[in-house]
Amino acid sequence: MIKLIQNELIKIFKRKSIYFMLFLSIIVIVVYNNLNPDQNEIIELFNSTEDISTIGMEQALETKTKEEYITQKVNIDSIKLYNEYKENSWQRYALKEERNSKYMQGVSIESNKDIDKLLTDINDFELNPNTKISKKDYDIAKIKYNEYIKTLNSDNWGDFVKLKIKNLREKKSTKNLTNKEVDAINFEIETYELRLKHNINFDYNMQNQYLDEYKNNYYSIQSYKTYGETQAFRNKSLNTYKAKMNLCKYAIENNLNKDISNENNILLENKIDARISFIRTFQHFDLIIIIIAIYLSTTIITEEVNKRTIKTLLTKPHKRRIILISKIMACIITIMIAMIFIVIAQYVVGGVIFGFDSYKLNYIGYDFNNDKIIEMDLFRYILLAGLSKLPMYIIIIAFCIFIGTVNNHTSMSMLVTLIIFIIGSKVLPEWSKVETLSVITRYFITNNWDFSVYLFGQVSDISGVNIYSSLLLYAIYLFILLYMSIHRFNKKEINNV
Repeated sequence: MIKLIQNELIKIFKRKSIYFMLFLSIIVIVVYNNLNPDQNEIIELFNSTEDISTIGMEQALETKTKEEYITQKVNIDSIKLYNEYKENSWQRYALKEERNSKYMQGVSIESNKDIDKLLTDINDFELNPNTKISKKDYDIAKIKYNEYIKTLNSDNWGDFVKLKIKNLREKKSTKNLTNKEVDAINFEIETYELRLKHNINFDYNMQNQYLDEYKNNYYSIQSYKTYGETQAFRNKSLNTYKAKMNLCKYAIENNLNKDISNENNILLENKIDARISFIRTFQHFDLIIIIIAIYLSTTIITEEVNKRTIKTLLTKPHKRRIILISKIMACIITIMIAMIFIVIAQYVVGGVIFGFDSYKLNYIGYDFNNDKIIEMDLFRYILLAGLSKLPMYIIIIAFCIFIGTVNNHTSMSMLVTLIIFIIGSKVLPEWSKVETLSVITRYFITNNWDFSVYLFGQVSDISGVNIYSSLLLYAIYLFILLYMSIHRFNKKEINNV
């Protein structure tokens, strides 16, 4: 068996086409890294602290009803307060954050909009003859508002944060609050305490982006809505938010000033570096490995048939199933070599383009099995990711070998396999998001062959699919393909080839 595998490997690596495909893969890696399509678009809206004009808003005041007038007046006063401070000052970033509404299950949560609420009470009392704001509440609002102005003018962001925490705690003791509102207040207090504890001044640096995304993912979980997807798809989405939220908190607590995005982006304006690109090697270049696998496994039989060299091979004193298995093993070993080659190429190319410094930071991920952050060497992670992808390449090889035993037309066999792969990996997963269709699609091998979806306790987004069902279905499909391939190969007539 070993001798047969060695012979097959020698024949494979005598082909010029293999080296051409590996060379082409380097070109693709270089082009992909230079284009950098994973880089999120920089949106000026998020980091801009330019002056905001109120001219149009003030002109429109005359057309407003009493209720609309007060709302508009509060908005104008809030913007004027914002404009009083220098561009890119902590005050502007703080006031910008102050004005952002959040949502929990479709309900607007404005527990953080303390200054706007105070301005509303003040303007309502002063401008609305039918106001329901008492003189006592008005006086309290004026005092609290002036306290905020004092902290903003003192240029001490820590005092501003402490005042926010104090007022949020007071608000929490207010009667008639819903559970959602109490939860939102508690969370806002937590984020302000994180800011104080880790000395995060208001800005748009990496730590502030982590804090923003920590909040955004929390509220994404609270406001998550379904649009007819399966429960499994919803669970996967919520798990993604949970992982991102915990990773953001980890980055804050460890004062990380690098983007620790892994397979998915964590920061909105993430800066792709060599480390992130390296982690996504198999995510980006899956198709290259699959094309090599299809080409090898399809041609390993058909080329020998077309060149009639298989006649000599079949007359040797080896059982045909051993010959076929040796070809399969040679293909698997070659694919493993190709995987290593692509990993090394991405490591070098990414390092040259983005700089090697980012490789100093380990893979930082979330372990759903133990609900904790995990940290490991980048190469160890790539090894795990590669091993979890290998079953997919093996089943493709087995399928192509079977096609090769049935059909001697190489190009047709490759085309058919590639079409099946594209449909199975791109179209079927989308169909599987629908509950009624997932009842059928969960049994397709293409929804069960990628075991990287289960790394670190992750779950499949297809209803009824889990690691145990995938292992069982994978074993069944692989056995059937190998059995049919061996059966067809045993039936081949030497004289006809």
